[in-house]
Amino acid sequence: MDLALSNLALHHLIEENQIIINGFINKVQTTPTGFLKLKVHTKEGDKTLIATESAIFITKQSISAKQNPGGFSSFIKKYIFNQRIISLKQKEFDRIVLMEFPDVTLIFELFSKGNVILCNKNFKILRAMKKEKWKDRELKKDEIYKFPSSRGKNPLNISETEFLNNLKENKKTIFGAIIDILNVAPGILNFIFEENKWNKTIDASKITSENSNKILKEIKQIYSKKEEGVFILDNIIYSINIKTNKEFDSISDLLNEKVFLENTVVQRKEETKSKVRKQDYQSQIDQCIIEENEFLETGEKIYLEYQLLQKIINDITTLRKNNLLDKEIENKLKSVHPELKEIKLEKNKLLIEI
Repeated sequence: MDLALSNLALHHLIEENQIIINGFINKVQTTPTGFLKLKVHTKEGDKTLIATESAIFITKQSISAKQNPGGFSSFIKKYIFNQRIISLKQKEFDRIVLMEFPDVTLIFELFSKGNVILCNKNFKILRAMKKEKWKDRELKKDEIYKFPSSRGKNPLNISETEFLNNLKENKKTIFGAIIDILNVAPGILNFIFEENKWNKTIDASKITSENSNKILKEIKQIYSKKEEGVFILDNIIYSINIKTNKEFDSISDLLNEKVFLENTVVQRKEETKSKVRKQDYQSQIDQCIIEENEFLETGEKIYLEYQLLQKIINDITTLRKNNLLDKEIENKLKSVHPELKEIKLEKNKLLIEI
């Protein structure tokens, strides 16, 4: 999916998905695009949850699944089938979502190319969809799961004093320093600065307490807002109005349309490939049938001429008893048997036309 979610949009998306809490997993599948598809039975009816590389959402669309996926989805099914979902939550404002069951936890890393990791209650990895390794952590069986380093502190939890001190210690501009310190989307921070006509280029270390408090207050206010719809800017999804056109009423609506279209395109490509393969197989079968018929026809002809071959061989035996030379035998046979196109007794070679 070429669209990415801002961390606040992901926060709002997880709020949209809270309907699956206390639901039970009925199916675990994989879509043609490689996404995880979970069927959840809830009091409000069955819900289908799709996990892409950057989002996890409830879909109302009919998204196909692989018939025999095997691999990761089959493995985790043994652990989560008919299990109750205890919680679904985002880690701070990171692009990480945890789906907790009584005995295991599914961790969705919704950044880069995405990943899903199944852990036990002690966060020991049972299996990862993709094995990955970095300097400070590794995603593979039996490793203890370590959360990736956060991009910054939760803007809702930091105090005014801590924020000011962090700014004073930073050597960058005020805008760059805030990106370092807080886990906020650059697009949202840019919107806040432009709305308030604040200078983004002043040195962070020169910020006053008053201005620092104003900035933090605006950030906290934005990150406390409810979802206002879907707004897209530079291929990033925002769930608050950042002065661009509204695209959809909810993030789920956008993802439903986007992922459904992608899945449909992939499915059609697979169907086309399958059709081409079937045509190739049929062509090969037809060619084999033609060759088989040719071999049968040749075999029939050889069988019908068996008596002629036997007669020629008997004549050779008789003539040799008369002490004739090979050349004399060859000439005599050619005159008696016009079907004989070539004969070389020294090479035990006979060629007849059938």
